[in-house]
Amino acid sequence: MASTADHTPGCNRLRVIFRVRVPGAEQDRFLDAYRRIRYQVSQVEGYLGDQVCQSEGDPEDWVITSEWASAAHFHAWERGADHRRLAAPLVACTTARESSRYHVRLSTAPGAEADRQLLEAKS
Repeated sequence: MASTADHTPGCNRLRVIFRVRVPGAEQDRFLDAYRRIRYQVSQVEGYLGDQVCQSEGDPEDWVITSEWASAAHFHAWERGADHRRLAAPLVACTTARESSRYHVRLSTAPGAEADRQLLEAKS
């Protein structure tokens, strides 16, 4: 059973959504560039994970989402030279780019309610 966890005060996770247009002829190159950099990015302090997604209805519409421990972690990464260097091959495959940032306020995970109940029963 899934549950929704309330935002914890002091928790400042940030979800970054990077929406891009990738022409059909560039899609393999785009995915190859993503594969080459993703493990390097995963080593950045505060990085929690990411996904690359392609639209079901428009194959040129792509989204990369990432989650960060805090806005400060993401902004430090974004300002760094490594960010620009690593992102350059991805950006080169795109015709349009849009970036949005959102603070995570609630989250849901499968089994979270059952886990919470088990922990409460043990205490």
